[in-house]
Amino acid sequence: MKKIDFKKMTLKDMEEYSSDRHLSGKERARNMSIKYKLASITIFVALIPMTVLTILMLFFYNRAIMQRADKQIEENIRIMSDRLSSVLQNGELCSNNLTIEFSSFYNDRTMKQVTRENRIISQLSQSLLIYDGISSIVYVENSGRMFSTDPALYEIAQDVRDSEYIKELSDKGGKTIMMNPVNNPMDREDKEIITMGKHVINIVSGSPIGYIFINMDKNYLIESSQSEISYYFLYDNDGNIITETEKKDSIFTDEIFIKNLFDSSEKLIKYNKEAYLLARDEIKNYKWTVVGITNLNKFNVTGKDLGVILITTCGITAVLLIVSVVFSANFVTRPLKVLHDGAQKIAEGDMSFRFRFKSKDEIGRLGRIFNYMTQRNYELLKQVDDEAKKKREYELALIQEQVKPHFLYNTLDIIIMLIEMNRSKEAARVTQKLANYYKNSLSGSEEIVTIEREIQIIRDYLDLQTMRYGDKFSYEIDVDEKAMNSLIPKMTLQPLVENAIYHGIKNKPVWGKITISGQISFDNNDESMGETNDHDESSGRGYVRLSVSDDGIGMNAEELQRLNTLLSVDDIFDSDEKEKAREAKITDHDSIKGGSHFGLYSVAKRIKLYFGKEYGAKIESVENEGTTVTVIVPF
Repeated sequence: MKKIDFKKMTLKDMEEYSSDRHLSGKERARNMSIKYKLASITIFVALIPMTVLTILMLFFYNRAIMQRADKQIEENIRIMSDRLSSVLQNGELCSNNLTIEFSSFYNDRTMKQVTRENRIISQLSQSLLIYDGISSIVYVENSGRMFSTDPALYEIAQDVRDSEYIKELSDKGGKTIMMNPVNNPMDREDKEIITMGKHVINIVSGSPIGYIFINMDKNYLIESSQSEISYYFLYDNDGNIITETEKKDSIFTDEIFIKNLFDSSEKLIKYNKEAYLLARDEIKNYKWTVVGITNLNKFNVTGKDLGVILITTCGITAVLLIVSVVFSANFVTRPLKVLHDGAQKIAEGDMSFRFRFKSKDEIGRLGRIFNYMTQRNYELLKQVDDEAKKKREYELALIQEQVKPHFLYNTLDIIIMLIEMNRSKEAARVTQKLANYYKNSLSGSEEIVTIEREIQIIRDYLDLQTMRYGDKFSYEIDVDEKAMNSLIPKMTLQPLVENAIYHGIKNKPVWGKITISGQISFDNNDESMGETNDHDESSGRGYVRLSVSDDGIGMNAEELQRLNTLLSVDDIFDSDEKEKAREAKITDHDSIKGGSHFGLYSVAKRIKLYFGKEYGAKIESVENEGTTVTVIVPF
């Protein structure tokens, strides 16, 4: 797989590379154009209230429809229950009155048989007219003679006399009871009936005289409540259907569903993707139960129309909203695209590009800010180029400062003197140290080295100086091993050690000592040159303190202040640093270039250039006691 060099890619190349990558859904949404983001958010925010409004309207409307349907079917069930109770009471009252009348007929000894029979027929016909809901009345004497208001029943007279009804009534002691509708002998193909029966007993003598059957048409019992959307079922105490409305719905084909309606306790029932509202009432005296169901899908026809209206309205609104959003999004994103293209030109290096927005809105102000930033970046780039040139100048001047002819001449004189004294081994060791020193300090093109290599340069340099000033000073190096791999500009410590020798130890009348130490510290604020919270790695970033200390003649307070001011000046040509430079009596770059403190200033400046203004160097000194120069670099 070909390795991609991102450093050489332009902004356009990087965008194309990112677009070719396999992105997740979240990344695609994040990378989506602002135009589409605005459109999506606006549509989303606008459609939520519309959707919520539609849902709430349909919810409350359906709830109102449900309440209305429930109230209607409950009212119908109550009316039907009252009507059935009335019909059944009429049947019971009719049988009781006929028992009284028939008893009087049989107790009248003077009444002839023919007259009694005519009176019975007349009384049956009269009762049929008086009592509502009765379709026919049958009377069977003990002798087997049958009387009926329906002539068609005479054809099945023998079936009636031989039926289980007669046997069942014989054991009931004259009480009117509801006969089992199954295998009713008086049923016909064109008419199903429900029968109430009574064993007629003479109220005077107590002897049985016959059987009365009050017949009621099943369809008549619930026919008044039939409708296109509501259906009613009449159940007996065992859950058997006594009668039902005319079959006009698919539910009538499911016998199990109809059977379960008797025991169901739910108000709302789902069947074949349609909703039915259920209501019931019990006719307690006769142990019958009336169950009614209403098809809500047919009942709520207006609700469907309302739903269509709402959906159509929402659809039209959404389309208009999309058109509006696209127009407004283009209106906003077009100048943003101009910003994008212009910023891309600037990013590719065209620092002469400027925006020409006439509007004073946010985008216009942003364009003017871009123009200001571009101009500032252009100026900063020029400043960086100038500083880079200065940095190279400092480095060259520093190297030239280190390779002083008198240092080399003095070292060579030591070597010649040792050879003349036949101390060839010591002369060889001095020569080797000199070679190592120049090898480490001058060889290699790298500008940044490890502290370990910098310490080696200093060690070679100090070894040579102790051979020259063996009676003047000793040295000690104590640097934390953990800091050895940290980076530092090359030849940072050598000017400090040289200053310690020539300005501190050399002028001291007694033996002196130079100490080079290094510790790692951690700071939780940006003031790296200030107080620190040592050895607390969780508190902030780390840095390395490298100190060059001598116990030489030191310096007075005025000189110390001038040098610290010199080290704190970032650029003597910056307007905000002119006051500091004036206090340090520095007027231009050349005033320090050839001075005795250029090496020290060069060290501080190089550290700031490489690592930032929060790093650098500072001096602590007490006159006649010694001087310590501390440099701060990142850990």
